[in-house]
Order: sequence, then C-alpha cells, then structure tokens
Amino acid sequence: MAEWLLHHYAASPYAEKARLLLGHKRLAWGSIDVPMVPPRPVLQQLLGGFRRIPVLQRGADLFCDTRLLPDVLDSVHPERPLMPAPTRALSTLIAQWAEPRVFLAMGPVRFESRDDLQALQRAGIHPGEFLRDRAPFMAPAVDTQRSGAARDSARDHVLSYLGVLQGLLGEHAFLCGDEPCAADFSAYHTVWWLRAQPRREALLSHFTALAAWADRMALIGHGDAQPRTADDALQAVRAAQGATAWTPPWPMVGDTRLRRAVSVVPDDYGRDPVTGVLSAVSDRHVTVTREVADLGTVRVHFPKVNYEVVPNEPGLSPLMRTATP
Repeated sequence: MAEWLLHHYAASPYAEKARLLLGHKRLAWGSIDVPMVPPRPVLQQLLGGFRRIPVLQRGADLFCDTRLLPDVLDSVHPERPLMPAPTRALSTLIAQWAEPRVFLAMGPVRFESRDDLQALQRAGIHPGEFLRDRAPFMAPAVDTQRSGAARDSARDHVLSYLGVLQGLLGEHAFLCGDEPCAADFSAYHTVWWLRAQPRREALLSHFTALAAWADRMALIGHGDAQPRTADDALQAVRAAQGATAWTPPWPMVGDTRLRRAVSVVPDDYGRDPVTGVLSAVSDRHVTVTREVADLGTVRVHFPKVNYEVVPNEPGLSPLMRTATP
C-alpha cells in the first residue's frame, strides 16, 4: 500500500494543490475520494468535527490544511525541496494571502449565476444541497443571489492578486526562480480554479505570462495516484499502531496547554473543532493526539497560524468556547 493517502474530491482547488505537491515529489499515493458535501464518516471517525478537504494521511498521522504539507513532505522526502531556505519567507506570505483570503474573494467571481453551478450537477451534487452546506460559513461568496454586492470588490482583489503573481514571475519560469517551490503551489490552485469551466477569460486574458506559468504547473502532474478506499485508511491506522510517528522538522517549544485536553479550531471558516490531547507544539505547528475506538491512537497535525487551541474547560462545550459573535 502507498505510504501516503489523500482524502479529497476532484473539484476542490485545495485538493488540486495537494495532488500537485505529491506529483512534484514523484510519489505514489493512495487516492481516497470523499463526497463534496459531508457527511464523510471515516474522516469524522478519525478527526472528529474537522470538515476541510483535503486531508493527507501517513499511517496514524493526519495532516490538516495544505499550508502544512510542503514542510511535511520535505521532512520525509527532501529531494526536490518545496521549502528551500531562500524561498521560505515568500512561500509563507503567498500561502497566507491565497489561503483563504483570495480563495474567499474568488467565490463571487466564480459563481456569478446559477449557470455557474452546473459543474456541481455534473459531479452529482445538487446546487441547493451544496449551498445549504456551505452558506453557514461561506455566504455570500457561494450564494449568487447575495454575492452581487460584493462582486466588484472581489474582482478587484483577484485582479490585484493576479497582477502581483505575474510581477513576481518576471523572466523566471516560476515565482522564485527556475524551479517550483511552495509559493507556486499555494498560488496555482486559485488560478486553476479560474481556469476550470466556466473559465473567467475576461480576468485571465490580462495575464499571458501567468497563463504560461499555469501551463507549466499543470505539467507537473499528480504522480502515481492509486485508487484506495476509506477502509484502507482505517487499516493504515491500525497497521501503524506502535510504528514510528511523524517527527516535525522544527524545534518544539514549551506551552502550558501541553498534555491537556484541547480543541483545535480554524479561526476563519468551517469552525468545527478537533478535540484531543495537545501533544506537540512548535513555532509552526500543533499536534493533537486522539484515541479512536477500535483503531487506536491517531495524531492530527495543524499549522499554528489561523488555528485556535482552546483548553477544554469542564462544563463548556468546544463549540461554545470557539463560537464567534
């Protein structure tokens, strides 16, 4: 069985980023298709409430949020590095802008009318079902009836973003030089979304150099993707009990919440908590250890930025502790 398993669905821009990262590393990986709209029973069993896609799995280690993946993959497969030292700062800044700020701005640009939701129907998802699922935390971006007022400012933001990317390219093949790095993958998945049907030609036509760069990124491909099932994910967890855990590549730091029960929650949208014991903290990541019935121990890893770590106080539910006004 492939060492890496990716829980994803085809139309997800963030999943496309993960697929290309695996392709850049020339890895064999297990492809586990999940529904575009929850429930996703196996991921819920492993993670609890976390709903974002994709999730990368290696044995009993699960990695949430694609901003963490370049460092994770480099730590296990250092060849063709994604985070070489000269590019780290720019890669980090591009990721923080593109994910999720630009992604949310692209919602009103991508979904201008109900006709733009036809791709959902081709994927077997009724647009109404999709909107009901996403609206509580992504409205009005995915609601074509409500997003009109935000569309002009969203388009301005996207145009500015695309202009910055094209300016960074200059005469180079990629954003940081002649080889792709994490910055390219963080930037590309948003452009990939604009290039998917229905293509936003009016936006893309202004950026011919960026289009050529996007073509080069697409040629990286997805590596050796091998179909796998959700049961394979569970078996991988069972088989990894007692095996060596993933070792973060950064020095650990002290934290008064270590070894305490906590909830980890995104601080922007999709704020479903993952609960467990805080077992590792560095300046770039946190790890929560969970005990899953009939499977054993799993370790769930998150970037430190854009996530809240909240101690579980007696008598107060995680959702109450992390709810926004």
